[in-house]
This record gives sequence, C-alpha cells and structure tokens, in this order.
Amino acid sequence: MANLIIDNVVKRYGQTEVLKGINISIEAGEFLILVGPSGCGKSTLMNAIAGLEDVTEGRILIDNNDVTYANPKDRDIAMVFQSYALYPNMTVGQNISFGLEMRKVPKEDRDIEVARVAEMLQITHLLHRKPAQLSGGQRQRVAMGRALARRPQLYLFDEPLSNLDAKLRVEMRTEIKKLHQKLGTTIVYVTHDQIEAMTLADRIAVMKDGEVQQLGTPQEIYDNPTNLFVAGFMGSPAMNFIPTKVVETEKGLMLEINAAQKTLLPFPRQECLKSYVGQTIMLGLRPEMITEPQAHKEGDAFVVTTEIEVEVTEPMGADTMIITRIEDNEINCRSHPAYTAKPGENINMMFDTSKAVAFDQKTGVRIDAQ
Repeated sequence: MANLIIDNVVKRYGQTEVLKGINISIEAGEFLILVGPSGCGKSTLMNAIAGLEDVTEGRILIDNNDVTYANPKDRDIAMVFQSYALYPNMTVGQNISFGLEMRKVPKEDRDIEVARVAEMLQITHLLHRKPAQLSGGQRQRVAMGRALARRPQLYLFDEPLSNLDAKLRVEMRTEIKKLHQKLGTTIVYVTHDQIEAMTLADRIAVMKDGEVQQLGTPQEIYDNPTNLFVAGFMGSPAMNFIPTKVVETEKGLMLEINAAQKTLLPFPRQECLKSYVGQTIMLGLRPEMITEPQAHKEGDAFVVTTEIEVEVTEPMGADTMIITRIEDNEINCRSHPAYTAKPGENINMMFDTSKAVAFDQKTGVRIDAQ
C-alpha cells in the first residue's frame, strides 16, 4: 500500500476546464471516496490517477514518486471498472490470473494467488465457469479478484456497484468494506451514490463542477457541511432548507421560520447571526431533527414544538417520513412508525435546533462553521 498525493491537478479539454486545481492527500491504507453528481469530474480525476488521462497542470505522486507522466503499467495500480471488463472467452480463473501472466509470473505462483483470491471472495467453485455463466454479483467479484491478485500499491474503483440491483449493492458494499479492513490497502473509489460514500469511506471528497467542495470524514460532512450543495447532496433524505429571518428578542437572536405563525427557533451559535439581524438566512435541519414531541426533550433550550399540516406520510419500516410544508418549502420530518399522522391532519412536531446549521442565502456558504 502507498500514499497518494494529488497536487493542484488541472484538466482542460480545449477551453473547457473539467478539473480546477484539485488538491487531495491520501494516507497509506486510507479509503477515499470521490462523490458527486454526473459531470462533476470525479471519473476524470480517477482516470488521471490511473494514467488513462493526461493532466494539463499539476502533479500526481504515488508512494511519494512523481507518476504524472508515467504509463499506466508503470504506476503499480489495479482498477475495477463499472462494466466489469471480463474476457468472455476465458474462465474465471484465467480472468483472475491474466494480469499476473502478462507480468511473467510463473504458473505455480499464479495458481497459488488465484486460489488465495478466490477463497477470499468465496468464488472458488466458479473458477472453471465463463463470465456468461455468472450473475452480476459474481462477475463483480471476479473483477475485484483480478485486481486483488495483482497486489498493487493502489486500488481504483470506478462506480463498481452501479450495475447491480439494490440488494446486491448492499451485499457488495459489505464485502468491499470487509476486504479493506482485512487487507488495509489504499483505495480510491468513485461513486455518485452518497449512501455508498457514507458507509464505505474513511474520508469523502465531495465534488461539483470540477472542484472539491469539502474533504472530511463521513460524520464531519454529514454534521458540518461547508455549503448548501454539500448539505443537500449528502444525506438521505436530504437536509431541509428553510428560509428564516434573524430577529432580536428578549431571549437573544432567534430565527423566525413561519411569518404567519411567528414561530421562533433558538440557534446555538449566536455570534455568527449578529451581522444578519433583519435579514433572511437559510436554516439547515436534518429530518431527524424534526420529529414527534418527546417527553425527555421538554425544557431543552434548543427544542420548540409547533403545529404543522401533514401533506404525505411515507412508512419506511424502522421509521416514518412525514412531509409537510412551511410556506413554499417542502419539509421532511422523521418520526417513529407508531406515531400516526394522516394527510391533511394538523399535528405537533418538535424542532431540535441544537445541531442546526445556517447558510448565507446568496452565496450558499455556511456562516456558522465552528
């Protein structure tokens, strides 16, 4: 395993700049995920690391060696593709050993490595089958096995689970995490699925329009998003955004979320609001911060119970999503499944602002970062 340094990497196609000065340092053995919407530049960055794309500016270092202009074969990396890229005329065993054969590894050593990888991935019984005889999940295991057999310094995964159905994606996520924990390898993983990012990564780089918007642990990004884009992209359901007016009261600065009802919410970080008195900011609340009233929350300085009208309920088994509207803004609330609410009914909901975040409405930048 090796560290990876992406130093001010820029990529242009003609006048179009698709990577805009990317700077990321990845420790040896770290699992980094590049996440973002389609067209944000994550796959282009992955291809640049692999040597499949030339960078316009900047450097890429693997194990502190500059590989910016090195051929892919000289970078000591292995890549798992979205499309599996298996050879249809070869058996599973031959597919796994092909890279070793190209490197002139003796057959006896190749056989040992294939057996090791097949046992690790639980595909020993499939070694004599052809790819056409395998399911999607089995093909993905074979593609992973081909990469693992190489024992490179760095593994690259380019949306490897996007072709699988929902159940298989969950299973393969678990398998990939187990492999990383067992092998301690350095992995860079590209996905547009924020759930994959949250569950797999040691750190996440959230990308948009060729730039890294935020780099941090999954919990840091979930709890402390740096701007409206990150806050809205990470989390399922997404964070609620409520335009709120900053008003002065006897209890200090408060946030007015509903002009008609004059509902006032306290905010834990008063200092950041002083320059916004009388102005409208964007309040960010995760769905789990808006829920049914709970007795143990009574008296909490940052909890306010207010009445809402239910628009839609979405039972999800472990909890129920209640969708309401505050003025023109749709709001997702997370409640216990036993808490019954019917569309059109007025119910009381508890707003807990102890972990709320605030954003500048014009720039979208968080204004209360600690």
